[in-house]
Amino acid sequence: MGRVLRVTIAGLFLVGGLVGCVVLLSGQGLDRAEKWTSLVGVFLSVAIGLIGLVTPRRAAADSGRVVSRTGNATAVGSGSLANTGLIGDGSAGGSVRDTGDAEARGGGTANTGDDRRGRRA
Repeated sequence: MGRVLRVTIAGLFLVGGLVGCVVLLSGQGLDRAEKWTSLVGVFLSVAIGLIGLVTPRRAAADSGRVVSRTGNATAVGSGSLANTGLIGDGSAGGSVRDTGDAEARGGGTANTGDDRRGRRA
């Protein structure tokens, strides 16, 4: 199922649920409708808070990028770079598996793994 279809279906369910709530609350009278909305608001806020506490969080620096089965790269000449892995800033996350071969000639630099510019090992 495509992303557009899922978003469309979710939007239809949301609109249908809102219309259903309006119809239900309009038939309840003002006092009972106010009590219903207060109860629903309390339960929703508690549920969202619990979900936030229970759901595992990924570190902000972990982008989750995965690089695997790349081709070969060749750097020729001074200052050139051949990389078949992952290059990023020091805070970039991700993993590298099964990369291709990197070859450097004439003063170039080759890397088949994880460069992470600026990070000290």
